[in-house]
Amino acid sequence: MVRLDLAAVKRWGWTVVSSEYPVFDVIFDHPIAAPLRLRLDCSRWDEFPPSIELLKADGTPVVAAPPNVGGVFHPGHHPITNRFFVCMRGAQEYHTHPSHVNELWSSHRGKSGNDLIGIVSQLYRAWKKAVG
Repeated sequence: MVRLDLAAVKRWGWTVVSSEYPVFDVIFDHPIAAPLRLRLDCSRWDEFPPSIELLKADGTPVVAAPPNVGGVFHPGHHPITNRFFVCMRGAQEYHTHPSHVNELWSSHRGKSGNDLIGIVSQLYRAWKKAVG
């Protein structure tokens, strides 16, 4: 499902848990911060963006926003999932949030950076910036 340069994965400190369709599951490691695991459910791709779960490395849900995360990792709960969520174009939770229902995925699908690796890379950069 996902073609990813293994040297880049190692350099970035990612651990790919699964890349079997429809799931892409990756852990972002960090030398001083708790790792962040993303599980992207791509079962409705490309009609809809992936649904993104924010997890601890062991696969249990993240229950609170890490400090200094900014707007990408929303500190509140999503009204549908009732979980902490990714508030960024390219995440199903963003496009289904009442604040963004008029911002259609079809307006962003296929544009640069909105493929699966582009979405994960944007999240990695936001997370890395937040944790230092």
